[in-house]
Amino acid sequence: MSKPFPLKTLLDLAKERCDAAAAQLGVVNGQARDVQARLQLLLDYRLEYSNRLVRDAKLGIGSVGWLNFRRFIDTIDAAIEQQREMVVAAQHQVEASKQRWQQAQGRLRSFETLEQRHHREQRVVEARLEQKELDNFALKDHLGGGRAGGIATNPI
Repeated sequence: MSKPFPLKTLLDLAKERCDAAAAQLGVVNGQARDVQARLQLLLDYRLEYSNRLVRDAKLGIGSVGWLNFRRFIDTIDAAIEQQREMVVAAQHQVEASKQRWQQAQGRLRSFETLEQRHHREQRVVEARLEQKELDNFALKDHLGGGRAGGIATNPI
């Protein structure tokens, strides 16, 4: 009978950590997409508001209207800048999470390689034992006069 893989507990732990790292990478990717989508909404809103100003300016806009527009655009620009910083931070989180996942995969592959090697070695040991048993059986059969079981009869 083959021996169990002695590092089975570590292999299972590596699998769990790899799965957890993959799940975390999925969460972080989702958050990064959300942050990017919010940035795009702010950029679209700014463009829409600017287009509306151009349209209103053609019709004539007063100094108060222009001042309000400038304040509002400044507020949107500040929000866009803040959101861009959040996008960069989210991208860094994605990269860090991806590296953790790749490291976990590497550890898992190492343990899987060790497990495969262990099983291969166990098959070699089992094959040798089986061959030894066959050789012993054949030797007993030969010494026993050709009968299996090793009992020789002597015809008189």
